[in-house]
Amino acid sequence: MVIEYVTCRFCQSRNVIRHGRAEGVQRYRCHDCGRTFRTDPGSAAHPERFRAQVLAAYQERPSMRGITRVFGVSRQTVSVWLKKSQGPAAAE
Repeated sequence: MVIEYVTCRFCQSRNVIRHGRAEGVQRYRCHDCGRTFRTDPGSAAHPERFRAQVLAAYQERPSMRGITRVFGVSRQTVSVWLKKSQGPAAAE
């Protein structure tokens, strides 16, 4: 039998209880600091491959709204990706 101790990501306390599930992943709550967390939070960022696909579609010259509808990404996000892809000269 393997015993796995979960420690709080914020205060490193072992005074932790299970606190339901979110998106199929176990959540925990710390009794000391009161915060909830997952053991492996992952990343909320879009993968680089997806960004490249969106930017390539933009180069084909459809409308910005069309791209956001097809890919499900906000116009602000696409705009930020475009500015970053053009490098420091775009900031001037």
